[in-house]
Amino acid sequence: MQWSLVDTQKRRRVVLMVSRESHCLVDLLYRWQAGELDCDIVGVISNHDDMRSLTEWYGIPYHHVPVDPANKQKAFEQVQEQIDAARADCIVLARYMQILPPSLCERYAGRVINIHHSFLPSFAGAKPYHQAYERGVKLIGATCHYVTEEPGCGPYN
Repeated sequence: MQWSLVDTQKRRRVVLMVSRESHCLVDLLYRWQAGELDCDIVGVISNHDDMRSLTEWYGIPYHHVPVDPANKQKAFEQVQEQIDAARADCIVLARYMQILPPSLCERYAGRVINIHHSFLPSFAGAKPYHQAYERGVKLIGATCHYVTEEPGCGPYN
């Protein structure tokens, strides 16, 4: 058995990671500002610059780290630097459309959460919306899981 004690009086430091789609980020920032999320959002990291003005409107630092498909390692080294500089307790992938390399999954094991449509784990792989439509799914929501080296396969909550 593994167990740990956590001081619930200490607010957790959270870094959000996003790409171009705003819906997850908008929802998280709104709920944070409304006091529904008991944490401090200490930064947003994105591989695109699209969400900068929204993030900065909330007074949160925004870090644009472009990912070059020919050399992703360089970008993920910068991502690691930003996460470490922010002293993040938790990293939330809020529609971040890059697969984290094994080195980051290992370094932040149990601290990275991926949130996405509830089609996973039922409809994994390409075109989950198409798969769900073909099966007649009429209602969806959201799920989250801890990020591991194997995409979409970490423990679900």
